[in-house]
Amino acid sequence: MSVSEICDGSLLRASVAAPTVGLDELAPRGPVLVVAPHPDDETFGCGMAIAAAAANGRRIVLALLTDGEASHAASDTCSRDDLVTLRSGELAQALDILVPDGDVPLLRLGAPDGRSRPDDELVQSLHAFARKHSVCTVWTTWHADPHCDHETAALVGAEVARALAIPMWEYAVWGRFGERAVPASMVTFHDTAMAGRKRAAIAAYRSQTDESVVGDPTGFTMPRAFVSHFASHPEVFFRA
Repeated sequence: MSVSEICDGSLLRASVAAPTVGLDELAPRGPVLVVAPHPDDETFGCGMAIAAAAANGRRIVLALLTDGEASHAASDTCSRDDLVTLRSGELAQALDILVPDGDVPLLRLGAPDGRSRPDDELVQSLHAFARKHSVCTVWTTWHADPHCDHETAALVGAEVARALAIPMWEYAVWGRFGERAVPASMVTFHDTAMAGRKRAAIAAYRSQTDESVVGDPTGFTMPRAFVSHFASHPEVFFRA
């Protein structure tokens, strides 16, 4: 996936005047199911909210749509299996930072990275996982993020939230940048006390932020300006 070097877009400009939301609105009670397309989206997109929820007694459960195995497909030093292992370790480290006082149940849905599509099997697996952990709220990527895996995560998450009759919020990752329609339901979340945890969790994802780690010049490396943006900017949510 190629990305712009400029941290600008219609959502970001509108977010300056968007209402702020507190944790009690994002996660009124009980466990929160976070649906992430790849290991790192949970941290870049809503890591501050995850940390705040965990610190305030909400259990976090996580579903990964893909293992992120295609981010560096041309590497001659890191196989796909090696990359999955590497990114899984980064995820574990990030979660230890964001949720230091509890375990995070994890479901790997095993969809193909960069080629996912919503289907009944994904919905059924996620539904069973959510029921098992008595989930009360779903957070998933924004359906208008310009990446098929982010769209799939949103659609599958919405089906589960609808089936369980629980609230769902979508968090923007790549949809923050570029020009697109701004939904009226946009809000922002920021917790200064948790900003340091999010910054440290982002640093765990070296395979995505340091091009020397995997050794694929054609692979994905997040520009430094974007790393700084995600580490400091309020998180952008939409009520689904």
